Amino acid sequence: MREEKLKKVKAIEKDEVDLISDLPDVLVACIISLLPGMEIVRTSVLSHRWKTMWKYSSHLSFDQKQMLKSWIEFYIQNSNSSSRIAMAMRRKIDPKAEELMDTISEAAILIKSIMENHIGPLKSCSIQHLPESCASGDAVEWMKKLLNLGVIKVSMELELRYYLHEITDSDLRKAGRTLDLPFEIFSNFEIIELKNYHFTTIPFPNPSQVLKTLILNNVRIISNNFQGILSHCSSLEDLILDQCKFFEDELKIDSPSLKYVKMYNLNIRKILVFAANVEVIEIDSVICNHKDLVLQPPKLYYYYYYYYYYLYIIFNGQSCIKL
Repeated sequence: MREEKLKKVKAIEKDEVDLISDLPDVLVACIISLLPGMEIVRTSVLSHRWKTMWKYSSHLSFDQKQMLKSWIEFYIQNSNSSSRIAMAMRRKIDPKAEELMDTISEAAILIKSIMENHIGPLKSCSIQHLPESCASGDAVEWMKKLLNLGVIKVSMELELRYYLHEITDSDLRKAGRTLDLPFEIFSNFEIIELKNYHFTTIPFPNPSQVLKTLILNNVRIISNNFQGILSHCSSLEDLILDQCKFFEDELKIDSPSLKYVKMYNLNIRKILVFAANVEVIEIDSVICNHKDLVLQPPKLYYYYYYYYYYLYIIFNGQSCIKL
């Protein structure tokens, strides 16, 4: 009797269909694209078929602190943050020096290795990383690598919650937040999202530039060339600014192709918007002298201004107030 039951169970198990294995490679690659960077690579041990499947995923997502979590947490807890940033700065000058390598740099190398072994097509990538990877230049190198892979959308976030505020030396603190971006970063991605950085770049004309959406969150532009970025991004349509700071506390927006602008959580002396093709402007929680808020796009169709409990709307030149 027992043997007969076992035979029935085995027969049922044999007849069961492995739905995942029956999916085409394209769908499997889409599914594993939702996993974090290290997890997506670990799927290679599931079967011979899955050994290289992760290399065809359309999206990669990395959290540097989670990649070697226990080692990095131990290293951070038992080392000085200023010393780590200073060592990362030296590593930027001499990236092959073994005495300058640490657990954080090993995680950075791992991120780069996963990118280099990806076959594609890779459409998007998101990276959350530690300040040391700003100071060492690794964050910029990742972005260059993603450019070479033909990525369309890149999202980069600097992790600030843990220890950057502990650094008292202003040069070290600046190095831990600053990206020295080559301008091709702004001209060869279609969508860029940056969070928690200071950055500088030198704009130049690029007839093949493709940037359509620029999202800056808690970003400080530490030079007076932000308008230059907008002027040379001739395909830019959407601009979103949240908690940003600008050179001399003045924001000027004059872009030939811009259609949508959203500004919120800004405390700024002067805002000037002259973009000829802007149709919609949203302003929320912005502190600016009313006379220094100048909006003159000739094609402006909607203008939303949120102020406390009131929503001010200008629709096709006619203003009204709604609770």
